[in-house]
Amino acid sequence: MAPAHRCALLPKDPLTVDMVEYDFENYALEHGIPETLDPLPYRKAGSVFATGEEAEPVLTSAKNDPRLRTVVCRHWLRDLCMKGAACEFLHQYDLSKMPLCRHGDNCKIKDCPFRHISDADRLECVFYSQGFCIHGPFCRYKHVRRDRADLPAVADFTLGLSQMQAKDGVTTRRPAPKPNEFFKVSLCKHFMQGDCPFGDGCHFAHGEHELKKFPRQAPPGADGAEVHEEERDSTSGADYYQGGAAGGGKPSPILEPEQASFFIVRAAHQRDLAMSTTKGEWYVERKHAEKLNQTYRDGHKQIMVFFTVSDSNHIQGSAIVTTSASFVETGNDFSYRFGIEWFRTCELPIDTALEAAPDLLLPTRNTQFCQDMSSKTGESLMKAIWNSPLVALYEAWSGDMDPPKDILADFRAPSADDIAWPTMPGPGFIFGCNSETMDECLGRGLLGLPFSMKAAASCIRPGCSIFLFNVTDRLLFGIFEALTPAAMNLDPKAFSKNPNAVTSPFPVQIRVRVSLECPPLEDTDQVLGDILRSRSGGRIGALTHAQAEAIASLLAGQCGALKYMTEYQQGVQRGDEVQAPPIALPPRKIEKPKN
Repeated sequence: MAPAHRCALLPKDPLTVDMVEYDFENYALEHGIPETLDPLPYRKAGSVFATGEEAEPVLTSAKNDPRLRTVVCRHWLRDLCMKGAACEFLHQYDLSKMPLCRHGDNCKIKDCPFRHISDADRLECVFYSQGFCIHGPFCRYKHVRRDRADLPAVADFTLGLSQMQAKDGVTTRRPAPKPNEFFKVSLCKHFMQGDCPFGDGCHFAHGEHELKKFPRQAPPGADGAEVHEEERDSTSGADYYQGGAAGGGKPSPILEPEQASFFIVRAAHQRDLAMSTTKGEWYVERKHAEKLNQTYRDGHKQIMVFFTVSDSNHIQGSAIVTTSASFVETGNDFSYRFGIEWFRTCELPIDTALEAAPDLLLPTRNTQFCQDMSSKTGESLMKAIWNSPLVALYEAWSGDMDPPKDILADFRAPSADDIAWPTMPGPGFIFGCNSETMDECLGRGLLGLPFSMKAAASCIRPGCSIFLFNVTDRLLFGIFEALTPAAMNLDPKAFSKNPNAVTSPFPVQIRVRVSLECPPLEDTDQVLGDILRSRSGGRIGALTHAQAEAIASLLAGQCGALKYMTEYQQGVQRGDEVQAPPIALPPRKIEKPKN
């Protein structure tokens, strides 16, 4: 009888000839690779030429290897990697982490995705310097020919890939990169093992006497001075209320939330909030004005107002009430004006706000446009807002206005005749593609992102403004409209060359439709650079509502669609007989008049 642990691996039904297959590749695609206790095992031995105890393989985990997933997997790029989660290489399309092209400067492949460096910048192959390299002309390292007299009498292949070369009896070290703020804050593991390839230029401490305190970001007004570990406790409270790493800004003016009053109001448009930041005022209905005045006349309480925009599902900032509400003729119910001073502008998702303040009641069209809250709820919401990144509520797209240098000290708002392209309230998003995948994106009406951007894409809702950035040609296309929220593998075979693929290389996907076909924007466009000035790490990623509206207006304006829409709306308002806009208009770029 077979052992129990072997019986568990056999199928219940007897095997037949038709059931026996040797196509392990299809089997792996259908059933996956069995999970292990450690998905990243690999063999780490000192040298293939070692003898005795040194020749015994040492199994360890790649999790402790600093090189883990710092280079894109060559096999994954062709959908041929069989390791899955156990692969030590990166399964993500990242142009900055591509492996080196084996052809170097002599590469003749068009749009080759691999990195290319000159022969002068390539490291010398240690194996070839010892007399022989098994990779021959396809080696990624430089092969330098030497005279026979300069070659060692006995080859030493135990140098491996350390790339340490001996010249005239002196061992030259690898050059270390430039120091940063983490210089000498921890011990060097190579030095602790006996030898460091960087020598005196190493960024890590060679002994306890070289250790420095771990730095952290200094609070505003500290003139760049380092704040070390022992000062963390004394500054943590101030750092929390000043936004910390989320973006700084003005500190909260309310130091005793239990002695303050809090309200949240609902605005009709984002434009109204941008105008409020420059004018320092807001309008409410009479019943809400009476409640505000009653609290304001008390004189002992500060009043903080939070702002949200209809259907945006985001809280856009907070301000302090500076005057009581008084009647002003406006021609509508919102005729009571009071003064405010804005202290923070942000884009906090409602879901995040409700997690921080579960008792928060949001103003709606069916209830009331101004809602009060308890001091405890107001304090929780205030903390969440102050830990959200700063954003601008308005981005200029006409090119006539320079971007603000300080969001909270130089508020910007649109002029009365500044009409933007209609966009849905809320954030937008820029997806990425290259010259090979762009036709597939447009043909399928499907855009994709790597798995690592799943959290960033969670803000996408049906109706959001979407744009597509071609990383090969450095062009931004639009305007698209999201038809679905971001989901995993809407089409598992999309962007893959493997017809049997069960997951896409870009599994975070949405379906889109063309909202307005416009000529693309060049990446070097100055106005586009001003709109995305706060972005770091490339063009692909989430956009604030102000950025999405400005980019959409910039695209619509350069092809004449924005002017066409404005003239049509003005004609309808005047009662003129105007012709409706065409259903489809071939995109063309209109040159701006020269001054």
